[in-house]
Amino acid sequence: MAPKKRRKKSKNYFTQETEDYIVKYNNLDSVDDSELRSKIYEKHIHYPFFKLTQNIIHTFKFYHTEVTDLEHLQHEIITFLLAKIHLFDPTRGAKAYSYFGTIVKRWLILYNTKNYKKKINKVGVDELSKEGSSHVYSMGDNKIKSDLDIITENS
Repeated sequence: MAPKKRRKKSKNYFTQETEDYIVKYNNLDSVDDSELRSKIYEKHIHYPFFKLTQNIIHTFKFYHTEVTDLEHLQHEIITFLLAKIHLFDPTRGAKAYSYFGTIVKRWLILYNTKNYKKKINKVGVDELSKEGSSHVYSMGDNKIKSDLDIITENS
């Protein structure tokens, strides 16, 4: 008789159980049930939010940040998610994973865009147009002049 195969442990961090706890968390009165809400968050919601933010940051490469440690960024996003958790309504047809994933992506797109613009503004125009600069993007060997090069020559 062959030995029984061990059932693989699920790698899903955001499950239907997580969604059920989010609904339960939202249905509790924030004043009267604050201790229970806190326990539900700690045991059932925090880790899925943490993994969700971590996976989205690395999957979509949102690395233009003001923080040196990405865990600080994750903490900022999780705080934002907690401020929006009450808006999740399962009767609208969306799953919690999709709903919160979309919120995280949109938040990170705005955050990343803002920080990228700051980085571009810190680097001068002369630095951007220097040959051999890491900021110059060109296809092939052809020297195609950008609008920036034309403006600089005419000045």
